[in-house]
Amino acid sequence: MTTSQDEPGKADLSARLVSNIKSIGGDNSNTASPILRVTFIIVALANLGLWFESLIPPYQNWGNPNEDGFSYIGVFYATPTTVPVALFLIAGAIVGRGKWLSRARKALYIGIAIVVLTVGFWILQYIANSDA
Repeated sequence: MTTSQDEPGKADLSARLVSNIKSIGGDNSNTASPILRVTFIIVALANLGLWFESLIPPYQNWGNPNEDGFSYIGVFYATPTTVPVALFLIAGAIVGRGKWLSRARKALYIGIAIVVLTVGFWILQYIANSDA
């Protein structure tokens, strides 16, 4: 009869196997720091702010007989881009570990890119409107 003391590599192998299975299942010990969680919330609020901002033109043109439907384009594009990113970031900030942390980190980069692109377009729009 062999024990783990006879074969030290066997106990090492089983411990590595258990840790790999836990990490695949999302049960790893990586947790988000409080600063990272606050960053998740800030970027999520910025993305939700962009989404709410896209709802303003349809609200302003509600009941306008001259409305041609182009005020809904912002909502059409903002809903599938900013809302899922914000939800993943909020979930990552609340849970803060495992697969939700991994998803939130990816959503963080996408959310920052969306905010930077939108602010960049606003700056270009401001410059174009100030020349006229």
